[in-house]
Amino acid sequence: MDKPLADLIRISNAVGKDKALVQGGGGNASVKTADGKYMYIKASGTVLKDMNARQGWRRLRLEPVLAIIKDVSVAKLDPDKREPEVVNRLFLACEDNVTSGARPSVESHLHGCLERCVIHLHSTVVGAYVNAKNGRAELEKLFAKENRPP
Repeated sequence: MDKPLADLIRISNAVGKDKALVQGGGGNASVKTADGKYMYIKASGTVLKDMNARQGWRRLRLEPVLAIIKDVSVAKLDPDKREPEVVNRLFLACEDNVTSGARPSVESHLHGCLERCVIHLHSTVVGAYVNAKNGRAELEKLFAKENRPP
């Protein structure tokens, strides 16, 4: 098994078991290969804690994944046509031995342009802040000293 795939499975299983970090399927995780040619990412509909060597992930060629973002014709599509187009392109970027038809995360192109390892979770605490009346102000206080994007 490739090290990046082993890392993805280990990370996904670890965070996926923590119910404070994950609700339901709980988000996405991805790991890129050291040469930058491939990205392993959680398959859509997979519960993080259930990923293993046989299921729950896809390996994508990174170049066609990033091409989705660069292709302005995709952005111009009506939303009802855009998602099927993106999903089709993600399937075409898959290069693995997965035969289940598992769909790569629809967020694969976002993960593709981020860091080598991305862990995106739906934690209960963040969900509570996001839905609270003064949640944004409270989060800004909590993270006032952190470096954040503008």
